[in-house]
Amino acid sequence: MTLTSAVTVTLPTQDRTQDRCPVCHEVTYDGEAQWWTLRSRHRTSEGEVEYCTGGCGCLVVLVNGELLKALPADRRR
Repeated sequence: MTLTSAVTVTLPTQDRTQDRCPVCHEVTYDGEAQWWTLRSRHRTSEGEVEYCTGGCGCLVVLVNGELLKALPADRRR
């Protein structure tokens, strides 16, 4: 799973596109949310750990760029 490449879908009745989160599949339209924001990055004995949140509220944990854990927004509330 690559977090930087959300699925883009063109809507037939609109000129806008929508993106879907690869974790929860929630729709976010262009310009309404920034997709992935790096919240923290640090080195551990396992490698570089990154915590990122999606525009929809999902949280992901990456180790050396590989997905370790994903928490959909509805599971974080």
